[in-house]
This record gives sequence, C-alpha cells and structure tokens, in this order.
Amino acid sequence: MSTSPSPASSPVGSVRAGQLWQDMAPDMVDRERILRVTGVGETHAECVVERDKQGTAGRKTRPLALKRFATSAFKLIKDVVDDADQALYARFLAAMTDVSGTSPSPMEYATAAVRVHHEVIAEAAKAQD
Repeated sequence: MSTSPSPASSPVGSVRAGQLWQDMAPDMVDRERILRVTGVGETHAECVVERDKQGTAGRKTRPLALKRFATSAFKLIKDVVDDADQALYARFLAAMTDVSGTSPSPMEYATAAVRVHHEVIAEAAKAQD
C-alpha cells in the first residue's frame, strides 16, 4: 500500500493517508474508536487504531474497503492538508492575523486574503516566464 496522500473517491472527499475517521458501527461509537489511514491502495485502505476506549490503540486493522468510507460506517474527523496547501494556508492566515484594529471587519479580512491571492498569482506568472 502507498503511504503517499493519493486520494480515493468518497462522497465526503478523498480517502488519504493521514486522515482520522471515526468508526460509526453501533458497537464502536461508544468506544470512540478512531482510525488513522496509513496507506491507500486501489480498493482498500490500511488503518491503525488511533484511539479506542477498550485499549486497542496502536493496532492495525484489517484492510478496509474504500467504498465503506463513502457510507455511514465511518465519519471523517480530521482531513489532511497537502504541504503546498499548508504553506498557502499559512500565508492567508498570517495576512488575516496582521489585520489591525480592535474589531476588524469581515471586509478587512477578505481584503487581506485577496492581497495574498494576487501575490500568489503574480508569483506563479513570474515562475512561468
């Protein structure tokens, strides 16, 4: 199985390595059983139990069919962000954090985000030249 964040389709998005999913089986909900995807193949995902009130944390599960993630059997708890997206998110967040004033308006936050967006477009255009 691949450990890269290659996605597999699901109505909630893509199943990718690093995501956290809650097992919603009736006997697992009370246990708060949380699985971390460690690898994604063409039809199955490998997972490890990240949290479980019955003490199975750290154990690998049997490979889980990707199509099960598209059902109510699992609920996405935390998605992963690609490194490039994480860097871009940090730039947007920094710009919005730099908005001054005691009570900035949504327009001021949007203006800061648009400024970063224009910078990114300009950088990409310059890189292509």
